[in-house]
Amino acid sequence: MENEFRTETVMQKKEKLSMNIEQLIENDLSLPDYCGDIVKILGCTAQTNIFSASVTGDKAVIDGVVAVRVLYVDASAKTEVYEISSPFNRSVDVKNASADDMVDVSCVSEQISCRAVNQRRADIRGSVTLRVQVSGAEVSTIITETPENLCHTLNCTADGNYLKCCKASDFTLSEVSEPDEKLRNAKIVRTASLPVVNEIKTIKNKMMIKGNVATDITFLSSSGNFFSERVNIPVSQILDIDGIDEESQCCVSMKVQSTDVRISPDTPSAPPSAEVSVVVRAVTDAFTKSEITAVAEAYSPHCELICQAGRLSCIPAIIRVNENHTVTAKHDFASCKATGIADVAVKKIRHTIHTENKSVMLKGNIHFGIIVTNEDGEKHYFERITDFEYKKQTNDEITNCEFNPILSLNSIDSSIAPDGTVTIHTEIRIDGFLYLSEEMNVISSIETGEEIKRDCEDSVITVYFASKGERLWDIAREHNTSVGLIKSLNSVAEDKLEKDCMLIFEQE
Repeated sequence: MENEFRTETVMQKKEKLSMNIEQLIENDLSLPDYCGDIVKILGCTAQTNIFSASVTGDKAVIDGVVAVRVLYVDASAKTEVYEISSPFNRSVDVKNASADDMVDVSCVSEQISCRAVNQRRADIRGSVTLRVQVSGAEVSTIITETPENLCHTLNCTADGNYLKCCKASDFTLSEVSEPDEKLRNAKIVRTASLPVVNEIKTIKNKMMIKGNVATDITFLSSSGNFFSERVNIPVSQILDIDGIDEESQCCVSMKVQSTDVRISPDTPSAPPSAEVSVVVRAVTDAFTKSEITAVAEAYSPHCELICQAGRLSCIPAIIRVNENHTVTAKHDFASCKATGIADVAVKKIRHTIHTENKSVMLKGNIHFGIIVTNEDGEKHYFERITDFEYKKQTNDEITNCEFNPILSLNSIDSSIAPDGTVTIHTEIRIDGFLYLSEEMNVISSIETGEEIKRDCEDSVITVYFASKGERLWDIAREHNTSVGLIKSLNSVAEDKLEKDCMLIFEQE
């Protein structure tokens, strides 16, 4: 028996891979002649740059480099920095991979140590943990209507936002800072880039993003002192996104894949400037608002039905989270008789996500690297960790949600008290989209089997003693009748019985 069913396709974003991979760092550092001897190593900073991340065949391929900068004190008591880079190429298997899949790579932890072998050599050992996530759009078919007189159906309706397309777009931005005499013979200690989306406009198959990328650069001057500059790079980018139009709701998040900073060549006639180049990845999830009615359950009193189960994912609410959160911490450095702060840096921000009633909570910690000086001018390096909590209240009860915010350093300020206590005020930016979703079981396909043959001795009238809480749908299905027939013969209005009762109905 063949029948025509009305169907509809829905698109859903599916995570195909989420795993951590460890990238080992093993370097033997030999200082060139122009660098001073190593007297004391203060610490290391590591920066991971991702040059490319994409799906090739059935693998996710990642190319990048880990730049390790070693801070040390030389024989003249001046702080020096030396950089050594470790390029890497990694690949991981992805099931059901597609060339259109998006690969997201982020550094989640790093363990770098540096030991002086002698005054000219150092041994660098450690690892960087990379979180690799692969996701893509998956099209599913659901049945929305069945032919009349074939079967009885129980439908579900979902009103919300449905995925229209998802795409990752990479582009490069660059900017040059104002000339500054302090940059003459300076060296780069670390960089951190903070991307912000301010405005989105869409037309058919195109989207314009406006925003800003703020790159904070910490330098080491020729005299051995730390200083910082912020270079703002404007974003005005038009992206090709097939499937979107003026009615689409686009959720766009920007992430800096790599940052490259170079100090312009030194000339006596003009002070140098910093040339900044960043590679930005913009991930776009585009949605369209719709109400979809799908068949959740089906049975036929006339023939066997072979139903294939499916899932309908609906997002009733999308909440933009774009806020600054301040964390204040105090750390005691009285043991080394600290009197000043040479440098404070955020090495890593980690977090986990928890849901609670109508709120989403981020719990995490900030990993600091701190260089303090004592009354003798000696520098000491320490690492400290501070916990934080952030809570986002919503108007809806949260059952299922997806929230993958990007946490970045917005600003940092520090002060030291006479007793050696350092107070650090850190402002972190939390940027992302909170998707409150509903998942429903539906039917994706129906095949009809053999006709159901009834015994001629079967009763025409059935008497059924029902219990409170039973669904009329379950009773009708079990006895090969319909909900409408039960309601009409028994003057019952509700779909779920509110009390024990006796029902009389006919089988079809």
